[in-house]
Amino acid sequence: MEELEKAGFFSGEIKKQSKTKLNDQSVDIVAKAASALPSVERVGFSTQLRLLFGREIKKLLRDKASLVVRLSSATVFGILFGLVFFNVGKSSYVEYPEVMASFGAIANLLISTMFSVAQSALMEFPQDRPVFLREYSTNHYAILPYFFAKFTLECFTILLTVLMQQIAAFFLYGLQMNFFAFLGLNFMLAIASTSIGIFIGSCVEDPNVAAELMPALIVPQLLFSGFFIQVDLIPEFLRWSQYLCSLTYAIRLAALFEFGDCETESCQDLLFSNGVKQLESHWYWIILIAIAAIFRITSMVVLKNKASF
Repeated sequence: MEELEKAGFFSGEIKKQSKTKLNDQSVDIVAKAASALPSVERVGFSTQLRLLFGREIKKLLRDKASLVVRLSSATVFGILFGLVFFNVGKSSYVEYPEVMASFGAIANLLISTMFSVAQSALMEFPQDRPVFLREYSTNHYAILPYFFAKFTLECFTILLTVLMQQIAAFFLYGLQMNFFAFLGLNFMLAIASTSIGIFIGSCVEDPNVAAELMPALIVPQLLFSGFFIQVDLIPEFLRWSQYLCSLTYAIRLAALFEFGDCETESCQDLLFSNGVKQLESHWYWIILIAIAAIFRITSMVVLKNKASF
C-alpha cells in the first residue's frame, strides 16, 4: 500500500515538473517570437496631418454637389442682398435713414455669413463624431492633427463661400469701406461662428439635437448685435450679454470701417448708440480670434475626454 502511494506521489511530482517545464518552454517560445516581430512605430505629426488632410480632400471631392449648392446659395443670397440694398453706400450719410440703410445692409450680410457656416458645422460635426471617437480610441491618430486637417480645409471652403457672397453683394451695395478689410472681417466671423458650432456639435451625439440647439446659437447673436435694437436701449441687467456674441464685435468693426471717418451727426449717433467706439478696432479683432480659439480648443478637450471613457 505504501509502495503504491509512493509511486502515485512520485508520478504526480514528475507530471507537475514536466508541466512546469513545458510552460517555461512555451513562455520562452512566445518571448522569442515576439522579439522577432518588427517593432511598430507611431507615425509623426506631419504624416498624420498629411493623411488626414488627404482624407478630408477626398471627402470634399466625393460630395462636390454639396459644395456647389453651398457656393450657389451664397452667391444667390449675395445678389439678393445687393439688389435690395442697391447703392445704399453711395449716399452722403447726412440723414439718419441713409446711415441705417447701409448699417442694415452690412448687418444682413454678416448675419447671412454667420448663419450659413454655423449651421453647416453644427449639423456636420455630430455625423463625424462617432467615426472620430472610434478611430481615436483605437489609436489611429492624435486629436491635434485631426483638428488641424479639418480646420485647414474648413478655412478654404469658408473663404470660397464668403468671397462668392461678398463679391455678389459688396459692389451692388456701393459701400465706402475697403473690400479686403470687409472680406477679412467676414472670414473671421465665419471662423468664430464655426468654432461655436463645432463646440456644440462635439457635445451632442444626435444631429437632430444639434439642429434643435441652432436657435440658442443664432438668436442671442441677433438680439445683442445692435441691428434690431440699439445697444443703449437694452436693459442694463441684460446688456452684458452683448460681450459674449461674436456678431456684436463683427458689426462694430464693420461700422467702424464704413462710418468711422464720417463726421455727420447721423454717423456719430449710430456709432455712439451701439457702443462702437468703446474699444479700439484691434481689440475687436483680438476678441474674435480669442472666441474662435477658445471654443475650438474646448471642443478638442470635450472630444478627447469622451474618447477616453
